[in-house]
Amino acid sequence: MFAKVAVCFACVAVLAVQAQYYSAAYPAAYSAAYPAAAVYQPVVASNPSYAYKYGVADPSTGDYKSAEESLSNGVVQGQYSLAEPDGTVRTVSYTADDVNGFVAQVSKAGKVAAAAPAPVYSAPAPVYSAPAPVYAPSVYRPAAVYAPAPAVYRPATLYHVAATAAPVSYPFAAYKRQVSTK
Repeated sequence: MFAKVAVCFACVAVLAVQAQYYSAAYPAAYSAAYPAAAVYQPVVASNPSYAYKYGVADPSTGDYKSAEESLSNGVVQGQYSLAEPDGTVRTVSYTADDVNGFVAQVSKAGKVAAAAPAPVYSAPAPVYSAPAPVYAPSVYRPAAVYAPAPAVYRPATLYHVAATAAPVSYPFAAYKRQVSTK
């Protein structure tokens, strides 16, 4: 019996020692890292320029306006105009540069159109006329008197219910007790 126990302990010791042994790592299955992305600096024009122009003429809504702007040699020049509600045309011409900043000139052209006066409200004529009052003598009628109905004596119905006896309760020990006959 001792031999069997000794062999079992020897097997456990050998397995415990082998569990700490690690084999060599497998070669990596992935490729090398990607190269860093090239950083590109944006190309800024040394003397940028642009120009645009647009206009709106909508007779159904009364929307009339136009605008134009241009940039050349670092100076922005432009103007916009719009139709005012009073009938005049307002025009704003502006220039912006690094030396003078933003400079605007406002002008108005055209005459102020006098607005038509608003119609005066007048209440409409009544559609019907009130009926003429009729004064007639009223007929005398005595007020109705309502008396409560007389109370009628009626004896209450008497019901008899047979009383039942409550069930008898026996303690646990009373009906489980063994009676000896000696």
